[in-house]
Amino acid sequence: MKSTAPVRTDIVLVGGGHAHVHVLTAFAMRPVAGVRLTLIARDLETPYSGMLPGLIAGLYTHDEVHIDLARLAAATGTRLIHAEAIGLDRANKRVLLEGRPPLAYDMVSLDVGITPALAAIEGAAEHGIAVKPIGSFLAKFDALLARCREPEGPRRIAVLGGGAGGVELLLSVRTRLLAEADARASEFSFALATAGDILESHSLRVRRIFRRVLAERGVELHERRAARAIKPGAVEFVSGAPLAAAAILVTTDAAPPPWFRDTGLALDPNGFVAVGPTLQVRNDPDVFAAGDCAALTETPREKAGVIAVRAGPPLAENLRRRANGQAPRAWHPQRRHLALISTGERYAVASRGLLALEGGFLWTLKDWIDRRWMRMYQDVDRMVARMTARPPVAVTDTAVEEMRCGGCAAKVGPGPLSRALARLSPVRAEGVVVGLDAPDDAAVIAPSAQHLVQTVDFFRAFIDDPYVFGAIAANHALNDVFAMGGTPRHALATAVVPPGAADKVEDTLFQLLAGARACLDREGVALVGGHSGEGELALGFAVTGEVAPDRILRKSGLKPGDALVLTRPLGTGILFAAAMRAKARAAWIEAALATMRQSNQEAAAILIAHGAHAMTDITGFGLVGHLGEMLAASGVDAAIDLEALPLYAGALALARAGIASTLLPENLSLAGLLRGETDATTRAILFDPQTSGGLLAGIPAERAEACVAALHAGAYAAAAVIGHVGRDGLSARDAGISLSGAVTA
Repeated sequence: MKSTAPVRTDIVLVGGGHAHVHVLTAFAMRPVAGVRLTLIARDLETPYSGMLPGLIAGLYTHDEVHIDLARLAAATGTRLIHAEAIGLDRANKRVLLEGRPPLAYDMVSLDVGITPALAAIEGAAEHGIAVKPIGSFLAKFDALLARCREPEGPRRIAVLGGGAGGVELLLSVRTRLLAEADARASEFSFALATAGDILESHSLRVRRIFRRVLAERGVELHERRAARAIKPGAVEFVSGAPLAAAAILVTTDAAPPPWFRDTGLALDPNGFVAVGPTLQVRNDPDVFAAGDCAALTETPREKAGVIAVRAGPPLAENLRRRANGQAPRAWHPQRRHLALISTGERYAVASRGLLALEGGFLWTLKDWIDRRWMRMYQDVDRMVARMTARPPVAVTDTAVEEMRCGGCAAKVGPGPLSRALARLSPVRAEGVVVGLDAPDDAAVIAPSAQHLVQTVDFFRAFIDDPYVFGAIAANHALNDVFAMGGTPRHALATAVVPPGAADKVEDTLFQLLAGARACLDREGVALVGGHSGEGELALGFAVTGEVAPDRILRKSGLKPGDALVLTRPLGTGILFAAAMRAKARAAWIEAALATMRQSNQEAAAILIAHGAHAMTDITGFGLVGHLGEMLAASGVDAAIDLEALPLYAGALALARAGIASTLLPENLSLAGLLRGETDATTRAILFDPQTSGGLLAGIPAERAEACVAALHAGAYAAAAVIGHVGRDGLSARDAGISLSGAVTA
């Protein structure tokens, strides 16, 4: 549900914390014309801290306690950037990102969580298991569970930290381990150590309840014992005897991300971002912060998930007001809140001021509250339905929203174009006489002794991240040269970016070309020039390469008996059709994008080294469409083993659900190539249009196994023999179908 109004204000949300997920939905329900929301997230799934103890105890599944940011972003029309923030360039108003160019903002909000403060305890980083950040801890906890299942694995578990988080964690770990241990439960023992009293921010009655609970469950409690060091197998304290433990989990004080120190932002004495009642940073009104990484200087509160959750609505409202030129409003969080602290089972203790209650009904209440909150961000179908029912947003801006001219007047202006190109470091390449280092009317390339290979590709963006899209578009364009046995040398780009204010156009164009350059530079391909225009985000390349006259590979070289080897999975058309509808899981999209950015150059070299007779790349016409071209050109037939087809995770499930690319109906006009009956799901896979797809080659059968082994060793893990070539009515093999070399429409 994206706005079509030109962007005048970029609000960038750094981190997918509890407050930020509310901002996404709030702006989706009440959008502001000309305001674009961008979410920068290191992890594409964000866990809800309130349900973490239940997940550890085995009471919830992974999906129940995580918000899928890819689906949420798609449903709310938010631009999603999968990257890790490492700093702010406030002078130029850019977020610094790990491994890619910085991203511009007009307003930025930080909700990046916290990191463990391990420096105060010697050896904690080496020998302890830090609970923060939660996303990293869950993987460590799974590893601990695996070790505990081993006959000689850890049997004594200790937790350092006596706050609500530490107490809940210890009891939840105990519940999980004893449930899995069954007959071996008596082998395990547990201990909790804290520098002060347990649950110091809660009433004496609550502390008494949990001391009783810990004693009833046989947990050793060590209060008022400050840890000095963690050694292999033991915790050493400032005074007294050490505590033996095979696994030590650390929930003590947390720290802000280290990069906060270099931002020049106002910080509190502990290094957290200092914000006022409007959630704006004290010394920069265009920077907001919420959640654990922020310190409310006028109304200090403990770092608790409930505070982060309640910060969401005032943060969204003040971002909206700032974008509209209105004064933000002060937020004063309540001093006391109801805390429902789990005992690790379906039992909880209620704490608020002097109130202290316990019982199974309180866990039921907590479970109902948590699930209700999660549904607001997990039920994207309901969210989309609500947004569809709202009235359209009126467009009121003038300059960037007026009717746009066509022809050469639709080019990107000289200012944004020249500034974007200036931010790309020039590259000198062999054979380039005139290129982008000294732009002219056209590029000039010195002739080569080899034959030239030339191809062109162009398509509209299928993801919102212009950097990643640029990298994939460039990767896709090079594949035709690799498929011919050639080496790409030079590229001309045609970039289309949405109209808008000059600084927005410049940054989008820069991100797009920087992503493309990241791919082209890796492959040794010089970007020598191109053209730009206004419109829906799109990118294409005219690529020139070289090939030795005796090394040219054609589609027409397939021979009877060849094994058909495919280097990449199928299913990108299905996956990204689902992503547009907020129906694709973040993990599926993340894995597909990583493969789509992988070079096919080494794959082509491996296929050629193993005697490839013919090769092509699988793109818009799908597997059957492109294989059909090879069969027709070679005068042969083929059989495909359906069970051998490599598929991207999620593609099969989505195809069974009826999700398909809009190009599928056109591709199905080639269904006459197939011999025999196929169901709708199979046809959706076979004819699914691929972006940055794999290479398909005919390899001598006796060399196919070695070829696939070499591809696997070269990081093409999905490579497989998917069929064989024959002549004159080759029959399908087990679980397979056959294809004719003659097209029947």
